[in-house]
Amino acid sequence: MELLGLVLIIGGIVAIAIGVLQVRGPLAIIRRLDETEANLARYETWRGKHTGVEADGPTGADEMRTQMRQRVILWAVVIGAGVVSIVVGLVAR
Repeated sequence: MELLGLVLIIGGIVAIAIGVLQVRGPLAIIRRLDETEANLARYETWRGKHTGVEADGPTGADEMRTQMRQRVILWAVVIGAGVVSIVVGLVAR
């Protein structure tokens, strides 16, 4: 039983480490997209255009933001599974 607990703890630590490393990329992309959108909105108001950024419907950036959010959710689930694995491993010991 101690071996199983140790394997679960190590597996949980690995899952958390991989999840944290993988979630950083999509979060950085989302942050850049948000900064670009804010900059575009400032430019549009400076020019006096009042139609707004989303006047023509969803853009490619909106689609990319949706995909990056899905990746963040996926890796958050992996991190959560790692935490659960560590807790189960500690209980099994």
